Amino acid sequence: MQPVVDRTRNLIWCGSYDHHLYALNYKDRCCAYKVSCGGSIYGSPAVDMAHDRIYVACTSGLVTAISLEVPSFRIVWQYEAGAAIFSSLAIDHQSGNVVCCLVNGLVIALNSHGTVVWKVE
Repeated sequence: MQPVVDRTRNLIWCGSYDHHLYALNYKDRCCAYKVSCGGSIYGSPAVDMAHDRIYVACTSGLVTAISLEVPSFRIVWQYEAGAAIFSSLAIDHQSGNVVCCLVNGLVIALNSHGTVVWKVE
């Protein structure tokens, strides 16, 4: 569980073993948002400022895209990868793709709509 700081919104985003992604407001010292992601979250979420989204992966194999548009954060899409994901996600800022490493050795890239762009074994 590795946090990510979002200075634009005064939030610290962190996943949890309880299957939730939390947005903690560090100025108000409160939990601003919590969303169920379908599995324990071990890796760091990835913030994509270009698309105003945060991406998170979990042990159930779900990759979740959440809109950062205020006032209400919402799930934009979820992708079922087919194997657990324990690692952090990475964003290719040139293409906007989200890269995930699965426990079965597969590496996949998803575009901002949740569609697989490429896979490597």
